[in-house]
Amino acid sequence: MRTSRWLGLGTALVVLTLIGLQPTHAAMSMGDEMKTAITHAGFAEKYDTMKEVSMHLHHVINCIVGSGDAMYDAAAGNPCQGQGKGIMPDIKASMGEDQEYQVAWWLAHLADQAIKMGNLAQAKAAGHIIGVQLTAMSKM
Repeated sequence: MRTSRWLGLGTALVVLTLIGLQPTHAAMSMGDEMKTAITHAGFAEKYDTMKEVSMHLHHVINCIVGSGDAMYDAAAGNPCQGQGKGIMPDIKASMGEDQEYQVAWWLAHLADQAIKMGNLAQAKAAGHIIGVQLTAMSKM
């Protein structure tokens, strides 16, 4: 399975090169940002204190919005540092403010609201929902 993915990616890159199209840095980096955000959404879903869940939801927000956004919280840390400009800015740069961009916007706001509500069960549920949706987006 893994070999076929690499073969498919390699073939796609060769074809893009042959026809003169280069994948953007945004498209290439979004995969790493997406994986990191999915991982931290999973951490938020699994931890058992609001402090831990909030920290990982902040990480998800930071990965989604990027450092140029008002929702970005530098004090929370950014596990996506160096992986791109943020999922939303990378989507906007490569595809505009399309449906995928809007979904990412809603996911960032879901995480933010879950933190503000302070309810552990609801915050963990938000982590689950965000992880499921980001995983679906990563397959598009």
